[in-house]
Amino acid sequence: MAEICVLGLGYVGLPTASLLAGAGFHVMGVDINPDVVKALNQGKTNLKEAGLAMMVSAAFQSRNLVAATEPEPSHTFIICVPTPTLPDHRVDLRAVESATRSILPHLRRGNLVILESTSPVGTTRDVVGRILAESGLEPGVDFDLCYCPERVLPGNTVAELVNNDRVIGGYTTQSAEAAKAIYERFCQGKLTLTDDKTAELCKLMENTYRDVNIALANVFANICESEGIDVWKAIQNANLHPRVKILNPGPGVGGHCIPVDPWFLIQQYPQHTQLLRAARLVNDGQGVRMLDRLMETDRLRAGDKLTILGASYKADIDDPRESPAYLVADAAHARGVKVAIHDPLVVPGTYHGHPVTNDLTGALTGAAAAMLITDHKAYRSLSSRAFTDAMTGRLIADTRLALNHASLKLAGFTVLTTGIGESGEAKAEPAAPQVIITDAAKKTLSRV
Repeated sequence: MAEICVLGLGYVGLPTASLLAGAGFHVMGVDINPDVVKALNQGKTNLKEAGLAMMVSAAFQSRNLVAATEPEPSHTFIICVPTPTLPDHRVDLRAVESATRSILPHLRRGNLVILESTSPVGTTRDVVGRILAESGLEPGVDFDLCYCPERVLPGNTVAELVNNDRVIGGYTTQSAEAAKAIYERFCQGKLTLTDDKTAELCKLMENTYRDVNIALANVFANICESEGIDVWKAIQNANLHPRVKILNPGPGVGGHCIPVDPWFLIQQYPQHTQLLRAARLVNDGQGVRMLDRLMETDRLRAGDKLTILGASYKADIDDPRESPAYLVADAAHARGVKVAIHDPLVVPGTYHGHPVTNDLTGALTGAAAAMLITDHKAYRSLSSRAFTDAMTGRLIADTRLALNHASLKLAGFTVLTTGIGESGEAKAEPAAPQVIITDAAKKTLSRV
């Protein structure tokens, strides 16, 4: 019998299971994908996270970690499955419900069940607790129940799971203490205990805060575009205020957290979340706004080809989930523009209905325009020749202020940038107001 069973071996579940195994627990990792299970039992993973491959290999070699497609009796069950949104933005809790039901036959008195998946307020007790109560055991009485969300930066997940502070939300105080005893075996950050509903809201607040902050930066960028002000310099100056921290503007936000989690609150509390809805609409519209700027030049038209640079949702990772690139591609197709999407890290394939390639030259060949969405290091170091040798047009949109604009302009490109007017220069200052000096004033001034 395993001491801990981790359900879901993705971007969070696998690092968590490996860290627990490294801390000395006997861990069973469960995933419904048999190919993932087979590879892991050979000590292999396709997830590209710093230090993860070595840690996974060591965990499986030590036999402290094994993988399976079904759970077995354990003392502790940790649920780390996805909670995406449906096309109408309602949360999809089917994976949480399925994982919870898979625990049901194995639940015993004295067990601890922890939900880590980002979830609407009340999910721990009203979904997980309700399903587990079908066993005849009562949450908080016969077994402990907790909510403990992760706080990680993709690409650095292992280090952040170890070092970041965590909030542990217990259905009861005893449940929170039981979960703390697990996490403190590998977490070096501060562990703060609270109740499950507060912890659920904290997780949603953290990602919603960032979404609203980015939307604010994008609103400022839109204003700057109309006024000929450089938003990047303006934000830098505004952030000199000791209590101001405005994030950077861009083509929107992506990933499995920031563009998703605010919808949990919007759907659950529509009467209180008009601001959150507005922020979502601003961020989802930024990439399309840049597409419209390209087309307004009349140098990108229906029938032309647009190359989108970047399919992952943030720089230097291979995760394509919810990238703004696909919203831009959808809008371009709707306007009759052909689209090619390149990414140096994302595995070639079709995502959100759009093919992604690792062939930069092929993606740029014949393009009338290109739009940078993701500021990968590989793009930051591109020379203008990478564009001139392949593109037929000389039009580029840089939504991240990542390219070498001086080099591109010398090569004959027009470069449009988020938050900077098309000329890249501020408008001429308005004429100073005309001052009329009366005769009486002149006499007064002459005596000064």
